[in-house]
Amino acid sequence: MKQLDKQLRKRGILILLYLLSCLAITLFAWPYVKMLLDEEQRVLIHEKVEGYGIFAPLIYVGLHIAHIIFAFIPGEPIEIMGGVLFGTVPALFYSLLGILIGTTVVFLLVQKFGKPFVFAIFDEEKLNRFKILQDEKRLEGLVFLLFLIPGTPKDLLTYFVPLTKIDPTRYLLIAVFARIPSIITSTLLGSTLEQGRFALSAIVFGITTLIAVIGYFAHRYITK
Repeated sequence: MKQLDKQLRKRGILILLYLLSCLAITLFAWPYVKMLLDEEQRVLIHEKVEGYGIFAPLIYVGLHIAHIIFAFIPGEPIEIMGGVLFGTVPALFYSLLGILIGTTVVFLLVQKFGKPFVFAIFDEEKLNRFKILQDEKRLEGLVFLLFLIPGTPKDLLTYFVPLTKIDPTRYLLIAVFARIPSIITSTLLGSTLEQGRFALSAIVFGITTLIAVIGYFAHRYITK
């Protein structure tokens, strides 16, 4: 009973942190979202970002590092914001750089501290959802597929995969480049919003949502 209470408290804390981070990102981004409705304001956004110089992309990369390490921080709003501020391709590059650094940090931490470190963050029962990762012959292909499919719990994968016998270099390449399609859809959504192409934004959002729903059920099927 005590173990169950502990797991419930941990889960409640993670959910609360996730909701608070979503609220913080929304409050931060909302003034900029309203500015996107006006063309002159969109120009001001660009001028403001350019005024930060190199610090603007550095801060953005730092946000991605944080969202990888602190798994309760959602990544999609950050990617959309990157599309608004930098455009589709630059935001993709900055996102991949931040994800690479963050994933490397998590991998090193898990390698050093092992399962106790991971289970201090996630419930041990969640690891059972990824028993397929014990199949060493298909490990890399499965990891690539799970990172590629939208809607999969990539925060769990980032912490659980380092517990396997996967090659570190190949894993980091997989964890980064398999995310490209998902990141492109988010940064493209942000870029079309910044350009005032709201109809196209709605189409991209609809397609992305549909793919995410399909990916969610595909993930459930694969893990079963």
